[in-house]
Amino acid sequence: MKIYYLHRCRSTQRWAREREDEGVFVCGSQSGGVGKEGRPWFSPPELGLYFTISTRLPEKTPPTSLPLIFAHGVKEWLEKEFGLKPRIKEPNDVLVKGRKICGILVERRGERIAAGIGINLNHHQEDFPYYLRETATSVFLETGKKLHPLSALPGVLNSVSKHFPLT
Repeated sequence: MKIYYLHRCRSTQRWAREREDEGVFVCGSQSGGVGKEGRPWFSPPELGLYFTISTRLPEKTPPTSLPLIFAHGVKEWLEKEFGLKPRIKEPNDVLVKGRKICGILVERRGERIAAGIGINLNHHQEDFPYYLRETATSVFLETGKKLHPLSALPGVLNSVSKHFPLT
C-alpha cells in the first residue's frame, strides 16, 4: 500500500476522500481534523501521528466492526512498543488509565472505507486545549518517551495489518 505525506492538510480523511487511489494518507498536522460526531480532533505538528487508511472494504467484513479492528491494532502497538496497558472504549477510542490516547473514525463510501487514526504521541499536558487536559493523554505523558511521529507509522501499520489487510 502506498504512503502519501503532506506536512499540513485540512484533514487526512478529507484528503483520502478526494483521491481515487488507495493508500495511507499521513499529515504532519491537520487544520481541520475531525472525530466522532464531527468533533474537532486536535492535531498540531510533531505532537501526534495523524493518518487515514483508504482502501476497499474486504469481503465478509462487517463495516460496523472496523473501528474495533483498527483499535485492536493500535492497542497492540502501544502494548508492544511501550509496555502500556491500553483498553478499547467502544466503538472508536483507545484509552490509557482512563484517558484518550487514540481516536478512530471510519467512514464508508460505497465499497471504499477511510479509516482515520489519530494517536497522541508527544503532548505535554499543557499542549492540549484546556477542555481536554483532564481526559486526554499521550505516549510521552505515560512513558516519558518522545518519538518522531513518522517513526511510529511502520509499527502502527504492522500491528493494524495483523487485523486488517493492508495490500
